[in-house]
Amino acid sequence: MISPRLSRENIVAVAIELADENGLAAVTLRGIAARLAVHVTSLYNHVPTKEAVIEGMVEALIAEARLPTGPIGWQDWVRQFAAAMRALGRRHPGAFEAFHYGPAKGKRAAEPIEAGFAAFRAAGFDVRTTYSAVKAVTLSVLGHVLEDTVPQRNRKAARTDIGELPVERFPNAHALNRVAGRTDTFGYLIEALIAGIAASKKPRARRKAVSN
Repeated sequence: MISPRLSRENIVAVAIELADENGLAAVTLRGIAARLAVHVTSLYNHVPTKEAVIEGMVEALIAEARLPTGPIGWQDWVRQFAAAMRALGRRHPGAFEAFHYGPAKGKRAAEPIEAGFAAFRAAGFDVRTTYSAVKAVTLSVLGHVLEDTVPQRNRKAARTDIGELPVERFPNAHALNRVAGRTDTFGYLIEALIAGIAASKKPRARRKAVSN
């Protein structure tokens, strides 16, 4: 239950509720004001725009996700980051779409990324590979979770109905469609990322022996 006291935190909490109920499009300043039983102008001292609300939603969601921070192995960082974001998406299927509107900001958002950088560097990855690896993981995880959290009605409208395709021309599409709902593509993605990143690690250059 949201406290009646007006604050940025309460406004953001209501925005998350509205998004989870009816999608991110339902998050408007007027809608938030109505839920809080205040006039819309009362919100402006706390959140001047809808963009500020969405930014606050991302901050709150990251805080809730409990992403990995501190010393950690790089493989564990990948798996824990992925698992935390997937769980967050399942808890907030509507609000999670806020991540689509731009990169997260602030120290709290930077901490798990810094932990990822540190994990890869500690394992001997060079700077470029470290950046690419962390970027690949974050984008892949966000993309997959966002796809999973698309409302069912939108997902059906966006996808080709395999049943309408002739079997003789699209036999593989029909065969794969039969196992699609029973396949953990998220787990496959994470393990494939880990294997690919490990294979991309460049061996450290050997120091030339110095002759006396």
